[in-house]
Parts: sequence; structure tokens; C-alpha cells
Amino acid sequence: MKNIESLCDLFDMVGCDATFYDLGRHITKITPQQVIQFDRKQQAYPFPFRQCAWLACFLKSKDSQKKDARDTGVVWFIKLPLDEAGCLNLGTRDHFIKSIVDKILHKGEAAGLSEALEDNPYVFKPDQERMASFHAILATNVNGERSVYFQDVIDYLTSTALTEDQDEWQKLGLQGIAELAVKVNEENFATLILKAIKQAPAPLVSALCHALEHETLPNELISAITEKLLQEQDSLMQASYLRALSRSELDDALLLPLFAILGSVNECSDEQTHPIAALAAKCPHWLAKNPQLLRIVMEKLAHRNDAYVAFRQVSSELSQHPETRQPLWDLFRSERISPSLAQAISHLFTQTPTSVQ
Repeated sequence: MKNIESLCDLFDMVGCDATFYDLGRHITKITPQQVIQFDRKQQAYPFPFRQCAWLACFLKSKDSQKKDARDTGVVWFIKLPLDEAGCLNLGTRDHFIKSIVDKILHKGEAAGLSEALEDNPYVFKPDQERMASFHAILATNVNGERSVYFQDVIDYLTSTALTEDQDEWQKLGLQGIAELAVKVNEENFATLILKAIKQAPAPLVSALCHALEHETLPNELISAITEKLLQEQDSLMQASYLRALSRSELDDALLLPLFAILGSVNECSDEQTHPIAALAAKCPHWLAKNPQLLRIVMEKLAHRNDAYVAFRQVSSELSQHPETRQPLWDLFRSERISPSLAQAISHLFTQTPTSVQ
């Protein structure tokens, strides 16, 4: 055990090459240099989300005789807590490593990597949408294969069913939608995605937007989604469009619909919490860039009549994010805030934490 001092050491011990992906705010491939830095606590974890590192580790045998990644690849989904500095909590990381080593020593390597995580407290299971997107991204990076669901989506978007049959979309699989999203920067598929955003039924558009949140979008698609956002009245669809745009840079064209959606700082309905949650969870870099946008979000949450539950949750998330931490504290120290926001800030430091399910 004394030679196993990091996740990379663990994977070396079991004879695997590991590729790391972050599955927190977005699905992002982590570079080997970033892995070394956070794994040995040389740097903070680069993609913190809800005070944890949400890791997908793709493990492939180093055995040169096993050439086929489809036969040798195993994915571990592990969630490790971060400390106050945003670094891996070494105590829990080492506990995770020890639990794996103990199981392998007990069962033997023949038990297989897929069994090593049985009953492990650090395992998490991504939701269906995120799992579909991860498999689509992983397949693109590893072997470029597509599922049987991909062609169904293409056929639907190129048929008359798109505009003439309002129920045909229900036969499509999330996996096919996710596989289309990863091809957003290929011209032919970008055209189909643009067509879907403009013409497809709202549930399909929403699912597609959630898959697009992991991609960097071409300018034409950004403009089309921004235009849809400006026209949209449904708060859940507003949140979906924001998620799709979340890897884009904040500009003046995007600020117009954002300010329109947020409206008055003195009220915040339950419906408005959907786009606000999308902004806090997926677009903290926008809030960091525009102090006025951040102020409106926090003022609105402070005016809610829910015992500051939503305010506390958003404050906690933004205070842990490296880009929004300082702008949030600057706002909290400002003398140009409403009495309601000042009271909500005071509540953060005087009440027992509360959460909602």
C-alpha cells in the first residue's frame, strides 16, 4: 500500500491505462497533466461541482495482446469530495484506494475490474441523459462507433414525420440524440441539429439541448438557440436552451434574453427558479463575467418566500466555484444591495443549513 499514493498508482497496480473524464457541470476530458496535478494535490481539481469531483475513469488493459477496447474497456464512475481549497480530500481518496486494493487482494485480479466497485460508497450512477452523452463522447474518442439509435434520429429529422407526426419523436432513443449532438461541428449534422431546434417538438428539443451542453457550438446554432430563448415563455424550455448555450461566451446578444427572463429583482416565482438553477449550475462563468447578472440572480432568490433554501443552495455552489467565488463575496460585501439580500446573507451565517429534495 505504501507505494499506492494516487489514483494513477492504483490503476498502474491493476495493469490499466486510465483516461479520465469529468462528469460534473459538463462532460469534459481531463488532460494527463491535469490528472497528475489534482491526483497528487499539486493543484485544485479543475472542474468542481457541488464540492465533489465527479469522475468517469475509462480503464483499458495494458496487455498488448488485448487490442480491442470493446473487450477490455471498463468504466468506473466515482465521486470524491473536495476540501476547502477545491483539492481532492486525501483522506477519502486514500480510503477509496484502500477499499479497492483490499477487494482485489481478497478476490484476486481474476474477479475483474468491473467487480472491484461492488458496494463501494464512492460510486455514483449518472442519470440516463448524462450516461447517453458520456457513451457518445467516449465512443467518438475511442472507436467512432454509433448505436442503432443514431440512424433512427437521422431518419426522423430528414422525414416528413418531423413536421407532420407529433408523436413519432417518442420512438427515438436518448443514445441516438446524444450521438447526434457530439457531431454538432460536422456540417451535415449541424444542419440537422439546427433543423431540429427550429422544428422538432419541445420534448425532443429539450433532450437535444441537454446533450448539446457538453459541446462547443458553431456560431449559427448559437444564434438560433439565442433567438429561441428570446421568444420562449416556458421556464423549463428556457432552462434547456441555457444549458445548450452554457459552453458559449456571454455576449450582448445573449444578455438581452437573459435579462428578459430574469425580470424584476423583487420577485422570483417557482417557475423562474428553473432558468436560475441552469445559470448557477451550468453557466457560472457568465455570472462571474457580469456582476449585474449575478446581482439580479441573488436578489431574486433573496426575495423568495422559501426560508432562503434556494438562496443558500445557489450561494453554496457559487462560493465553491473558482470563477464565481470572488465576485459573489464582492457582492455580499457591497453596500449597494437591498435589505432583503442583506438579510439573506446574514441568514447564511446564523442559521443551521437546510436543504430540499
